[in-house]
Amino acid sequence: MAGHVFKCALCGERISSDARPARCPKCGGKAFVHEEGEPLRKKACCTGSCSGCSGCCH
Repeated sequence: MAGHVFKCALCGERISSDARPARCPKCGGKAFVHEEGEPLRKKACCTGSCSGCSGCCH
């Protein structure tokens, strides 16, 4: 059983996974809303700015 449920912000597809998906399998979107599971933690080096970010965990 997956530890998290994410909802695609573009099409609403719900995805069960242990980690944040890279892309929505339905529409290819990259923006997700964390709906269920333990809160996700930011990387120690994450500044909250997505400019030039190589991988996001928040």
